[in-house]
Amino acid sequence: MRRVIITAVLGIAVSLFAASYTQQVAAQQVRYSLRSSPNLEETREVILATRRNHRLHFFDAATLEPLGYFAVNNLAHTVSASPDGRKLFIEQAETPEGNGCCALFALDLATGAMCKLTYPSSIGIPTADGRRLITQPGGDIDFFDAKTLARMPRIVAQSAYRLYPSPDSRWLFGITTGVNGQGPSLDIFDLKQGMLVRRLPFPKDLPSFEKLRQATWTWPDGAWLGDHFYLYAHDGKQGNLWPVTPGMTTLSSSIKPPLPVLAGVDQPILHSLLAAGERLFLYEQFGTKIDRRRNYGEVTGGLFVIEPRSGRVVAHLAPSIEFARLIVSPDGRRLYGIDSGPTDWRGPVRLLQLDATSGAVITERTLEDDVWFISLATLPKSLVPNGEVRPIPCQAREQ
Repeated sequence: MRRVIITAVLGIAVSLFAASYTQQVAAQQVRYSLRSSPNLEETREVILATRRNHRLHFFDAATLEPLGYFAVNNLAHTVSASPDGRKLFIEQAETPEGNGCCALFALDLATGAMCKLTYPSSIGIPTADGRRLITQPGGDIDFFDAKTLARMPRIVAQSAYRLYPSPDSRWLFGITTGVNGQGPSLDIFDLKQGMLVRRLPFPKDLPSFEKLRQATWTWPDGAWLGDHFYLYAHDGKQGNLWPVTPGMTTLSSSIKPPLPVLAGVDQPILHSLLAAGERLFLYEQFGTKIDRRRNYGEVTGGLFVIEPRSGRVVAHLAPSIEFARLIVSPDGRRLYGIDSGPTDWRGPVRLLQLDATSGAVITERTLEDDVWFISLATLPKSLVPNGEVRPIPCQAREQ
């Protein structure tokens, strides 16, 4: 029963927050690949994009021109790349025409082999050193060897988490709405020891503490920037930001970025936090199950640029765009977003490249009306598909 409950909660969380996960993973992957490629193989930066038509699309990150695609299973969901760019990890239906989400697959770009790793699953998160792949299939936290795909020892978990491996691959931070009836917390796992080492409860004086505990509020989010993790939660009144290091034992008083008053105050709001180039980027994510446009009409679009140490809001960029997805390049100079149009992805759906300083749209491409997910990856140029490629099935590795 415990596994079923956690699986259900995790499924809701993944559907709401996959964009933020993939952005953080992509930023760490690109940094690692640029500094550690052993043979300096020629690479290409691409946008990986999935939709529900059995295709994993590749777009050139500079021009947004389509390059090719892999034919994949139904309900393709999140996708992330290994730091060396040779494997992709995809959430999708367990079978080609399946209508349930999700199983986690590994796609080897060099051989074309696509292997099922586990079902059910959450997003697959590679560590920045390229050694581990992390997922939480509905109970404990699972690990795979990111190169051989062999299972590694699990970490016992008592809750569903949003997981964030550190840039040095030593720590794993997990945000949960509650453990054993207790309130929301930030849990710190030591990957070297393979265990939970600290639990940092949220302050009980947050206006939305009880709603967070009952999982009736949106989950907090976070992002790594250097050796600090920035934890963010909107408390129903205002935003709260906590700089956190692995050695901390409590969450001190939060920084409160001076965000404008938002429509529907004291109502659920889905904020996602990104980090790159010494800045934080905060945006409200639309196109989800709790899209506030359905009930409140006018909302605040665009994204806010935040100075991490002080919480000062540096800029409000692209306020006319209501982003369904947003990712940032590792150097913090470019943004890539999906504008889904009105509620429920009715279109027109646009893939956008924006200047992260001015918010100006540099390039855009109209996409077919559908639910899209995007991530950024640097791949060996020789492994980027040209036209359609059909993967080769391999033996399932689920245990």
